[in-house]
Amino acid sequence: MDIMNIMGQHPRHIVIGIAAAMLALALAAGVTFAVRAFPTDEPSSGGRADDTVAFPSVTFGDTVIEEREYLQTLKTQRAAASNHFKRQYGVSLGSSGWTQEHDGEIPYRWLAERTIAVLRERHAAYLIGVKAGLVDDDSYAGVVSRMEALNRHNRQAKANGEIVYGRTSYDIASYLDYELSALENAYTSDESNPGMALSDADVQEYYDAHDWTIDGVDGKAPLDEVRGNVKTQMRAERYDALVSDEAAAIDADVPWDKLYAFTLSQVS
Repeated sequence: MDIMNIMGQHPRHIVIGIAAAMLALALAAGVTFAVRAFPTDEPSSGGRADDTVAFPSVTFGDTVIEEREYLQTLKTQRAAASNHFKRQYGVSLGSSGWTQEHDGEIPYRWLAERTIAVLRERHAAYLIGVKAGLVDDDSYAGVVSRMEALNRHNRQAKANGEIVYGRTSYDIASYLDYELSALENAYTSDESNPGMALSDADVQEYYDAHDWTIDGVDGKAPLDEVRGNVKTQMRAERYDALVSDEAAAIDADVPWDKLYAFTLSQVS
């Protein structure tokens, strides 16, 4: 199975839509399955950054984490940092609030650690996709190449008066969500993938342990009526566990002091 064959699907219960056209485009363009990002989508300085603080070398096994990938992820996690410190300590993070310690937590360090954690989970999902033959590697450059190919395809299709399913244009954040959902759907829909085969006993046990309802049926829905939903939920949970295990197994080399300094330069 190829990732381009499931890119027309939408999150978690995705419906295959534009797969064939995208696959043809990818093959014609010679797109390799890895990742790079739109320059216009990448935060050039992350805000009022001190450009004299260099991004350190960060690696996940053989994969080098690019500065632009770190910045893109950092940008998506700033709200999480603000929410965490507001909820836990009742403080708002202004330009000067990132360095103040709160019960052992320092905001800019929390943000750096959160960003790395999110990146580990993302790369873990791609590494699982590599093992399943869905993508070639977990590189950021490959992701961006596929995004650019899809955007070119959609622009051309729109210009030709063709129907474009889903979004007509993606930025890197929305494309990552889109592709990661497609990868999950492709993996969990193939029973030959590790962890996805379900015995009747597995299904029965999971069904017994949860409540299941459907319209028009009082009480717990019969297993035969919800078997598909039971299997979908089981596989989704198993997939999440696989991603967590893969993330924990990543041999990450992170020079934390340098990364903390770089992160602070992006938020102060």
